[in-house]
Amino acid sequence: MKRILSILLTLILVFSLSVPAFAAEDNEHPTIYVTGAQTNDIYSADGELVSDFDIDLEAVLEEKGMGLLKEFALGMLTDDYKQWASDFHDVVVDIYGNSALDKNGESSNGSHPAKHSSTVDVEEKTEGYKMWDYRFWYDWRLDPLVTGNELRVYIDRVLEATGETKVNLAGRCYGANVIAAYVATNKEHAEAYVDDISYYAPSIDGIDFMTALFTGDIYLDPDAVNNFADWYIENENLIEDDALAALIMTLIELFNQVEVLGFTADAIDLLVDRIKTDLLPPILRDTFASWPSYWAMVTQGNLEKAISFIFGGVEEEYSSFITKVRTYYDTVQKDHNATVLEMRERGVRYNIFAKYNFPDYPLYEGAAVQGDGDTSIPRQTFGATAADYGKVLSKNYIDSISAENLKYLSPDHKIDASTCLLPENTWFIKNLHHDHWGSIEDVSLVIMNNDYNVSDQDVFPQYMDNNNNMAEVTPDEDYDKPAENKLVSLFRFISALLNFFTKLLNGELSFDGSFD
Repeated sequence: MKRILSILLTLILVFSLSVPAFAAEDNEHPTIYVTGAQTNDIYSADGELVSDFDIDLEAVLEEKGMGLLKEFALGMLTDDYKQWASDFHDVVVDIYGNSALDKNGESSNGSHPAKHSSTVDVEEKTEGYKMWDYRFWYDWRLDPLVTGNELRVYIDRVLEATGETKVNLAGRCYGANVIAAYVATNKEHAEAYVDDISYYAPSIDGIDFMTALFTGDIYLDPDAVNNFADWYIENENLIEDDALAALIMTLIELFNQVEVLGFTADAIDLLVDRIKTDLLPPILRDTFASWPSYWAMVTQGNLEKAISFIFGGVEEEYSSFITKVRTYYDTVQKDHNATVLEMRERGVRYNIFAKYNFPDYPLYEGAAVQGDGDTSIPRQTFGATAADYGKVLSKNYIDSISAENLKYLSPDHKIDASTCLLPENTWFIKNLHHDHWGSIEDVSLVIMNNDYNVSDQDVFPQYMDNNNNMAEVTPDEDYDKPAENKLVSLFRFISALLNFFTKLLNGELSFDGSFD
């Protein structure tokens, strides 16, 4: 999912880890790992790779940037952005459009995945099963209901090759959607042949920033902008010099405290509202929104609004596609939680592994919530309560938790798991980004193999820290510290400014950003 950031950056520019003292046992059932979206390369009919979305933004801007900026400036003068939107569409589609599907959500141009489960060999193995033994390969762009039925066939092949009676299923991000589609349409098959199902940061309940793009409800949440900028400046080394990085971070913080950042965000929101209808639907129809898979990640309650925004005026042309996405919603997403509870009654175990302590993309209202950088904790867990990133749950909220449910409160006071779908089978990994595995592979195999719940074992705490060898999360030193006020933010900014000018006067920092 992280690769979609490329298109967002373009828009902005134009405006083996160790584990604790245990070892994973051989899993008693083979595990079929269902990979997420964009993890299986897509090739054109003539063999050209068309799903490499890592682009040279500098080269694109050098060739097209000035022309687009001039057209954008003209649009601001005339209040007419149609020509700019059209030319911008051509630039984006030239980069991302080769992997698009047709108006029926199918690959009519011969584009195809590098690997597919129907053609890969299935290893004849009878013991010592690991996570990667049976990786389910598929075309991640297609209708998840089609892919779910392909998964059923693959399960049968694995059972035949191993001689086992059941398998475990492990789905990461969109892979969980595929598993959910399989279960919803093959309940008897799942009951008979599946023992455990594990979701890793699942997107079944939707991804908010993607939903905002599909519905046009783009909103720059000032707190989320603050969080996003701070995290990427500090952790991604976007600015090498510490003094300059601190200056920018404290300036953003101060602007947010005195609401300047909010005024700026409001102005951008007004501009986005003016141009989004001309810009987003044509681009998305010819790129990401041509994939039924991405529609499966629109959050509940927003599907019809997204259909209206993306396909408004061209509904007849896309009627088959629209039927596909509605059918998935009605068959899988709408009743997913009830299906999980039903399948548990039938003997199929579910485990959910959520990740947190990263800011989300600041593109929607509420984006400041705690998450893994792509998906919020409430979405990943189907209802856990989470504080905003960098904050903790309020004392009033914590005092309202019943005595029997306090055990589900995270030690750092950021998350209350008692409100999620499966409190006894939901684990949280702190400091593990959506795109990374960490040690979940080892942990989850042991949990599946031993049918662990949160409360009936002392091996795995419900909250584990990826940065601390998967040991239990410890309280943050400032977990109960009150938010900084405007005077504190101003003092921090002045201190950072003085430090910056000291380095500048000492010749340690030049105006062109080079360092001695």
